[in-house]
Amino acid sequence: MKLQKLGGFAGIGVGLLLLIMIIVAIKFGAPNDLDSIGTAPIAYFAGYLLMLLVVVAVVPFVLALRERMQASTPNLMRVVVIGASIACALWIAYGLVGIVGMSSIASAKDYSAYRAVSALLSSLGLGGDGALGWALLLVGWAALKNKGLPRILSYLCVIKGVVMILEFGRTPVVVAGMLLGLVVYPWLGIVLLRSTGSSEIPSGSYAKA
Repeated sequence: MKLQKLGGFAGIGVGLLLLIMIIVAIKFGAPNDLDSIGTAPIAYFAGYLLMLLVVVAVVPFVLALRERMQASTPNLMRVVVIGASIACALWIAYGLVGIVGMSSIASAKDYSAYRAVSALLSSLGLGGDGALGWALLLVGWAALKNKGLPRILSYLCVIKGVVMILEFGRTPVVVAGMLLGLVVYPWLGIVLLRSTGSSEIPSGSYAKA
């Protein structure tokens, strides 16, 4: 019960962090070359710091979802936790490389290193998004099987997961994923806060997956 409440606040927190990311990007712009990092360092490094905070929130959030739905879909929820763990590991690397590595590269004005690290950061970020996308897709699938979440929210989780898997750095898809996140994460958080525990979902009512 306590974990689900913590996860509920964490889910709402993820939504708020996404909103802050969008506001920062709109207000300061998104630096896309080495020279622009020096002119807009707040926007550049704030994104990596916010991503590290997202990791802190995602961990209890996913564990709370697992607690809520594991009684009837234990195997799916194990895969969800694995996917979220992979996402968090990749995002931690993304945030640390972005903050520590890119700051020294910007100071040295090393353009070749900047291009290499930018490619690495893109791969880490997209890999993390894809991993969490699979986790959300399976959360939605599990919820459709065991009615652990409102039906519309379950479908939104599936759609959000598919969008994250298919991002591949394409800006419109990334933006669509973030906008969906502003709805999905807080809604999941509210559901968890209102939950009375996984006992709501009888383990014998559905085939275990």
